[in-house]
Amino acid sequence: MKSVDQQNEPLNTANQNFIAHVRASDGSEQLLYDHLTGTAQISKALATKIGLPLAGELIGLVHDLGKYSQAFQEYIRACVAHDKAKAGNRTVDDDCEALELQGKPARGSVDHSTAGAIYLYKRFKELSSSQVDNQSKKKTKVEQGQLLADILFICIASHHSGLVNVVDKSGKAYLSQRKQKPEDASHYVEAGKNALANDLFNHLDKNIISATLKEFIRAYQPIKNNSSLENKQKDFYIGFYTRLLFSCLIDADRSNSIAFEHPNQACLLTYHQPNWQTAIDKLEAVYKAFSDKSQSNPSNPINEQRDRIAQTCFDTGQKNQGIYSLTVPTGGGKTLASLRFALQHAKRHNLDRIIYIIPFTSIIEQNAAEIRKILEEKLTDGSYVGDWVLEQHSNLEPDVQTWQSKLIMDNWNAPIVFTTMVQFLESCFGGGTKGVRRLHQLSRAVLIFDEIQTLPINCYYLFCNTINFLTGYANSTAVLCTATQPVLDNLPNKKNGTLNTPTEIIGERQDLSLLFDTLKRVDIHDHTQPDKDLDSLTSYIIDNFTTFESTLVIVNTKVWASQLYQTLSEQFKNTATELSALFHLSTGQCARHRKDLLSEIRSRLKQGLPTLVISTQLIEAGVDVSFKSVIRFLAGLDSIAQAAGRCNRHGEMVDDTGEPVKGQVFIVRPDKENLSKLPTIELGRNKMVDILYSLSLPENQDKHLLDPDIMTSYFEYFYTESTIEQQMAYPVKGLDSKQSGGDTIYGWLSSNPTNEYVANDNSTRLKNKQFPKLWQSFMDAGRAFKAIDAPTQAIVVPYGEAGRELINDLHGTEVSDKDFYKLVREAQQYSVNVFPYMLQQLQDVKAIAMVRDTGILTLDEQFYDDKMGLDISGSGELDFLGGF
Repeated sequence: MKSVDQQNEPLNTANQNFIAHVRASDGSEQLLYDHLTGTAQISKALATKIGLPLAGELIGLVHDLGKYSQAFQEYIRACVAHDKAKAGNRTVDDDCEALELQGKPARGSVDHSTAGAIYLYKRFKELSSSQVDNQSKKKTKVEQGQLLADILFICIASHHSGLVNVVDKSGKAYLSQRKQKPEDASHYVEAGKNALANDLFNHLDKNIISATLKEFIRAYQPIKNNSSLENKQKDFYIGFYTRLLFSCLIDADRSNSIAFEHPNQACLLTYHQPNWQTAIDKLEAVYKAFSDKSQSNPSNPINEQRDRIAQTCFDTGQKNQGIYSLTVPTGGGKTLASLRFALQHAKRHNLDRIIYIIPFTSIIEQNAAEIRKILEEKLTDGSYVGDWVLEQHSNLEPDVQTWQSKLIMDNWNAPIVFTTMVQFLESCFGGGTKGVRRLHQLSRAVLIFDEIQTLPINCYYLFCNTINFLTGYANSTAVLCTATQPVLDNLPNKKNGTLNTPTEIIGERQDLSLLFDTLKRVDIHDHTQPDKDLDSLTSYIIDNFTTFESTLVIVNTKVWASQLYQTLSEQFKNTATELSALFHLSTGQCARHRKDLLSEIRSRLKQGLPTLVISTQLIEAGVDVSFKSVIRFLAGLDSIAQAAGRCNRHGEMVDDTGEPVKGQVFIVRPDKENLSKLPTIELGRNKMVDILYSLSLPENQDKHLLDPDIMTSYFEYFYTESTIEQQMAYPVKGLDSKQSGGDTIYGWLSSNPTNEYVANDNSTRLKNKQFPKLWQSFMDAGRAFKAIDAPTQAIVVPYGEAGRELINDLHGTEVSDKDFYKLVREAQQYSVNVFPYMLQQLQDVKAIAMVRDTGILTLDEQFYDDKMGLDISGSGELDFLGGF
């Protein structure tokens, strides 16, 4: 490597010293040849997982081909010279002064991605043109060659922006115009000549283009020939193939670049498939201990059912890949049972990783800790060390990529990953390059979706088609886990592609009914009449708490959680014992704060101390707590069932004689509740009114609200609601849907039927039986997609002494330091997601600081309350809650 200080003379292309990057820390250069060949090697390895290794190698080799132009080489040296001048280094020549006055060259001012895209497109087009004849077989090969040419073009052309549109929402044929970019803007001819002189293309066997096409045909043929698929689904699948291949390129490019810029962090980017048998042995030792303990105690029906669930998961793990459901009531040991299935399955099919997709950050740490205890080594401070489990609590990644943020970005390089549904969906459908980098990790994996009933309604068809693709064509297996299984294989619009019918791990319907009957541990009471105001609800809760001394209240909105907590605090203020028993839980608290509160709550419950908790819905999805009584604000049946799972969770309640007794669940309805921003909850609540009335009739007195058959009927009834059905394909806000599957994100990512340009082209295709094509508005869809309705920003909060020290360390530690990456990971559990208006208010009062240019935001300690969490006023009044 040569230092930039030795490269001040104008570039002489004859010397073939083309550079890709310049390391900020010491001015060392990464040769372009090394970057391209290194990226190609990584991209090939990653794309092997989806059956396209040669395609992966090709796009890696030429993705930065435009950097072989004189314009780019002058641009990168000008950037370096400007940075040196700005930093006060006057050792470079007098041009620095001019650069300093003129400003740094604009990022992206020299296009270096189009040249490689055009190069591959022309190569595949030449191959196709040379084979045109009347033979159907060769015609098909030509058609698919043109499709592959478009896929490779769009991957390379998009590697800095995120996938670009084939056609945008207004009908502009963006991709075809990009292919015609002139030489003075693309530098295609110049870059190709310089790359040839630089021996770059020596890596390409003369038959590589033909072999790559054959490889693609093998991968795509099963989709093209699948008569059970609608054309819309086929279009979605080929679009998703494009996104997966793009993911391989993005990860390879970023990994190679980061390894050069931060050599001491390169080890974080490598991954080797683990020895699954090691993990299996550790888990089986735990199950053997369970078995020995059970044999030493009298058997009971609950333990028998848990053993049956675990054994069934073990046995099913040996079976074929596909889509499975694991329908287990709360307290059935679902977390470890699903791990047992996953480990057996990963070993049986030689898979790379296991990914748990969990609805809320509040339970990631709980579930991850349960698995860490088994697979990793516990230290004296209570933490665990090992290379098995990775937790991704929240999104601390900025939208604008810098070297620092690329270093921070996590690409799920671990055998067992815990992430959120939001992160999963953003990786699959979000815009830019941030989330998509890790998308390829969803191939050759076991994907465990915990509490699948929390999947956002507007993502139903996107999710179903993605899971069908990953399990059908990307060598993955999906497991849908919950006690309240939604019927995703029976959605209203079959043409949009419903989920392929899962195989139930537990067995047939009668097996499920027996399981639920055995694990039935609660009675449910309808106390929704009359509606209750704040005062009457406060009195109702106090009476319940006096009776049971162990009460959980679950509400639908933060407003009600805050009001009830503060009203109860006022009632208990003169009674220290009662006040110490009162707790508040919401997403206004960071994960670490909630963990500490839950630890104290569990300790009190275990000791039999009075405990009263006011919580939002975050506690419902898998949080391991068990109360004698639960009060639930009226909501959908799935929410009520999940709430009931926090009552007598392990069947531990007994009377004075030792006989088991049931926990008590009470459904109530507040008189004033603004659910305008929670339409799904509102609709579920309205549907429940009919169900509760039906169960009150004499002929239904023997039916239990939580029976699996009632749950299935509820979801099927719920889905037929017109407002719900219209949401399932993710309608794009601000646009009127012209027809089913039209102006929706699912439509934009499949056949794009309402786009005038596509519609005309599609008609021609159908008439002339033309080849498959890309139709997608990738970039428009990515910009419109949000996994949650309101976009949020994660900020690191000063919870406790540890949180305050962490923030100080983040601001005081250089990004290049080896400890910074560790600090960022730790910061995830000290982060809170805030809405844009909340962030703006905090910024207005200077409560937010950024950690250098990483995009990571931290909060001033004045604005965090150790009881309630985020306090936007900084006064303890908690007025940030707004109307929901």
